[in-house]
Amino acid sequence: MSTAKNTAKMVTDARLRALKPGETASDSVPGRGNGAILFERKPSGVVTATYRYMHGGKRHKLPMSNYKAGSRDAGLTLSQLRDEAKRLALIAQEHGDVATYLAEQEAEAQRQRIEHQRLAEIEASRGTLGELFLDYIEARRGKATPGVIKELERLYQANMLKPHPAILQMKARDIRPDHILAILDPIWSRGAKVQADRMRSFLVAAFNHGLRAENAVGRANAKRYSLESNPAAVVAVEKVSAPVERALSDAELRQFWTTIESTEGVGPVMALLFKFVIATGGQRIFNICQTTWDDYNLEAGTVRLVHRKGRKDAGAGASERPHLVPLSPRAVEILERVRAVNGCHPWPWTTTGKQHIVVSSPRHAVADWLASDHAGIDGKRITTFSPRDLRRTCAQLMQKHGVSDSLSDLLQAHGQTGVVGRHYRNNPEAALPEKRRAIELFDRALAMVLGEVVEQADNVVKLEKKKA
Repeated sequence: MSTAKNTAKMVTDARLRALKPGETASDSVPGRGNGAILFERKPSGVVTATYRYMHGGKRHKLPMSNYKAGSRDAGLTLSQLRDEAKRLALIAQEHGDVATYLAEQEAEAQRQRIEHQRLAEIEASRGTLGELFLDYIEARRGKATPGVIKELERLYQANMLKPHPAILQMKARDIRPDHILAILDPIWSRGAKVQADRMRSFLVAAFNHGLRAENAVGRANAKRYSLESNPAAVVAVEKVSAPVERALSDAELRQFWTTIESTEGVGPVMALLFKFVIATGGQRIFNICQTTWDDYNLEAGTVRLVHRKGRKDAGAGASERPHLVPLSPRAVEILERVRAVNGCHPWPWTTTGKQHIVVSSPRHAVADWLASDHAGIDGKRITTFSPRDLRRTCAQLMQKHGVSDSLSDLLQAHGQTGVVGRHYRNNPEAALPEKRRAIELFDRALAMVLGEVVEQADNVVKLEKKKA
């Protein structure tokens, strides 16, 4: 009777370890027609395991794994191989050809992996709230004024990046109104209610930008936001109008003038900026900040300001109007002091030498003065005011001292419509004689407020041209 190489239906670990190269052993899967595991010792010494089954009247083989003979060997133990063979037998019962089924499953798994990777890449390309706001700022460059851009960047740093880094890292599409409230509530709570309203407006604009930007042709930013709504638009901020009637009394103006240069936290150039704004009859402070030395005609004794109406991207609705302001001896003296500090820079009104003073800095300086010991008269604290209230203060000072409304408006470039507009808007130099009369009358009134000896008004002193 001949000896067969594979006579056992069930094998043991000892039997498998004893297999010689080329020798096989079979381990039946319980249940009729469930196939078997075929073990074979390879010349290398490795014992391989193959699932053998019948399908369509033909015998099929499906590689399983190597047999794990010892703890340090690779592969599956006999028990694990039997469990795997039972799983394959169930597949054969339900689906027939095991190899075809497993190939289809692997193909589906690969498809899902590719789809998962695609979705992950899409998710990674979706912009965060921080990226959305910065994208909005970039979109405003060249359309908004540099001052607005600087203000947007400052608000981003102060109100978003520093206090709320986790919210900024969220995908913009996942931002809800409660996240917007988390940004705005601290601003409101510290009393900056107007700023809270502005911050909310900027957030609304940023989300509106995101809603339409990714569908714009030729857009440089590759980020996609997949926004479906504007979460900032549903957040309500109680409208708080900045005071529109605040003007400093004569005593308050004198106190501010005489102490602003000695206020801790207020630099010398910033202090002189306030004095120069007052000395020029209450010009718009940011228009003054934007001037360069070239805007000062030292021979004529004037400064050229540019008043802008509308947005740069508003087409015919946008306009620039020059406004020539005569310089009184008081203004000249202040400017000479500034030139001693900043004569080497393009701007008189700079604290860094790299750019002119930004719009928020004067507000902070006034806040520092109001918080100082100087902001009091006879034991009573001076009520809050803003830099723009200095303009109203100067206008009311002229009114109290008999300067006509037309002269006051002409000096401040305010309300120039009708006859004034037709005569002076297109030729600012034509208005200079009247403006000089206005500045002389105003300076006399200011001198009285400051307690100075008022003498007969002289002609406005002109600046001497700087030496190269």
